[in-house]
Amino acid sequence: MFVSMSYSKHAKEIARWAYGLSRFCAGPLLGGTPRFVKLTPGVFSRQLMYDRERSHVFSVRSRDDIDISVVRQIFINEDYAVASDGHARALREHYERIVASGRKPLIIDCGGNSGLATRYFAETYPGSTIVCIEPEETNMAMARANNNGADIRFMLAGIGNCDARADIVDPGEGNWAYRTETSETGKTQIISVNSILRDAQFQDCTPFIIKIDIEGFEENLFEKNTEWLDAFPLLIIELHDWMLPHQANSHNFLRAISEKNRDFIYRNENVFSISNALA
Repeated sequence: MFVSMSYSKHAKEIARWAYGLSRFCAGPLLGGTPRFVKLTPGVFSRQLMYDRERSHVFSVRSRDDIDISVVRQIFINEDYAVASDGHARALREHYERIVASGRKPLIIDCGGNSGLATRYFAETYPGSTIVCIEPEETNMAMARANNNGADIRFMLAGIGNCDARADIVDPGEGNWAYRTETSETGKTQIISVNSILRDAQFQDCTPFIIKIDIEGFEENLFEKNTEWLDAFPLLIIELHDWMLPHQANSHNFLRAISEKNRDFIYRNENVFSISNALA
């Protein structure tokens, strides 16, 4: 089946795919080969991907041009890769120590959308337990379709500073833009990071990475009850002041994180906050 998008976007996607494939093949001659390559163009709803690092093929699914864009961001551009060699090495060594101890690295994907970031983390850190948290049902169905065979736990919920209820708001900007707003009568569950860490099913895990892309609800998440920050060596977050001007939406995050001994790296849309306890 084909992804739902215009013929002109189909043509652009085929051109991108051909360029990416040629770049992958020519990588050794150019002095660097990308980690991932699409074996099939993004015009198809099911795309085959090759992971050079692990030498295997897997598939991901897309519904529309938004999903195709997210595939490109996460796998081709590797938006969630740690760009600093020193930090990347320290993080990898910490991951290996957790695995060697017999425990499982815990990765929490807050705002899982179609599960593509979850799949990236599963490919990058095999043996981890990954929690994919997504409040919107059709996105969650895609997240499940994009992840199988790994230790993935799916939570149909939003993430916040305490367990609560919320409504889902659709601003009409596609499946990656759903927002949550707290409401006592809301139909959507909000769960806190502290509740996840206390959950019995995760007691054999060691917190490792938390990724946060929750369309502005980070104002709520970092308002209080942020004890969990010290537990995660790596926090990756997309802030949304650009989307919500004149609201100081990032204020709570900046206040909570500024007291911590952590380094900050900027990569595309994301801030990487890395604990200096890894040094």
